[in-house]
Amino acid sequence: MELHIFVGRQPILDSEGRIFGYELLYRNSERNSFPDIDPERATIQLLVNTFLSIGVDQISGKSKSFINFSGELLVKDIFSNLKPECVVIEILEDVEITPTLISRLKEIKREGFQLALDDFIIQDQYALHTELFELIDYVKVDFLAVDDKGRRDIERLIKKYPHIKMLAEKIETEEQFQIAKKSGYDLFQGYFFAKPEIIKGVEIPANLNLHMQIINELNDSNPDIDEIAKLILHDISLTYKLLRFINTMNFSVPKSIGSVKQAIVLIGLRELRKWMRILMLHDLSDHSSSGRIKALVSYSMSRAKMCELVAVRTGYPSGDEHFFVGLFSLLDVIMQRSWEDILPTFPFSEEVAETLQGKNTSMTPYLDLAIATERFDMKKIIEIGKALGLTKKEIVAYSNEANQWAHKLQS
Repeated sequence: MELHIFVGRQPILDSEGRIFGYELLYRNSERNSFPDIDPERATIQLLVNTFLSIGVDQISGKSKSFINFSGELLVKDIFSNLKPECVVIEILEDVEITPTLISRLKEIKREGFQLALDDFIIQDQYALHTELFELIDYVKVDFLAVDDKGRRDIERLIKKYPHIKMLAEKIETEEQFQIAKKSGYDLFQGYFFAKPEIIKGVEIPANLNLHMQIINELNDSNPDIDEIAKLILHDISLTYKLLRFINTMNFSVPKSIGSVKQAIVLIGLRELRKWMRILMLHDLSDHSSSGRIKALVSYSMSRAKMCELVAVRTGYPSGDEHFFVGLFSLLDVIMQRSWEDILPTFPFSEEVAETLQGKNTSMTPYLDLAIATERFDMKKIIEIGKALGLTKKEIVAYSNEANQWAHKLQS
């Protein structure tokens, strides 16, 4: 059985029935119900699954993603590199409104995010902090939980703030839909339109001990970027998520990134430290994986090291890009997605991307040699070795070193 990750999504429609966005929902299985989990942890795992594993491009496309945030998460610095045009921050109904929170919401608004009040009902605290409504873009009203009188009271209040769009949720009948439209609601969500859909992806197992080593290195008073990059390269999961992170989040990055060190310099140690902790929490909560995926990861690691060793031997000073090619050569099999789907989410150099797609490049012989050694294809080993100027003895030594290195990391 493979280790899968899940994200629930329910469409939010405009009055013409067009998709405006999706509410994203934490799920830990294909059962379409919210698991018994702490809301803060659920949101963190939802962010990881959406932005770092499956990819927001696969879940929401170019539509807005509405995501619930607890009071604890609102004050934490986890928004800074989410793309504001993609995410609507939903403030849960039990969040206490305080002057400190309003100051924080102003900061979030200045970063360009839109805000929504989820499951809105009139409370005394809103009368005490009316400036909150100047910051809010959407108010969500639960048509199952709020009666006619309650909704009329809410509608009268929100009409004082013309910039706020009203969203009717839990719409289950045509009658409710028509009532909501006549009452001035702009957006609609509920079983009448569509039940939440489960988006499934395949998680890549992470080495938790390695996570701890990286976090300890990042916490050092004088972090060694070279050492951190080396540690990250030891884990296909971390390397994958780091590259997806910088490509998905709001960073200005060049079209190609040649090394993990370059990626770290681009995002900075502060951002790397923050997201490593979030990933650590995510992976600690569920780090089991299938034997099949572990085997594929082990092959990937061996290929990566083999490509790097041979590249250095044949004149490439670092062999970083060759390492990347070996490391991700089985990613399409692990994730059960085509390269056409995977590659747009990565800032790979053109040559790395072409090599992974099976096109003939200067890196192809290195990957082909790594694959030939794992298959004991002696004819191909000798043929490629001759072309690269390597003896059979050298190739065997590199293969053994690569396998030992990969085994050490997996043990």
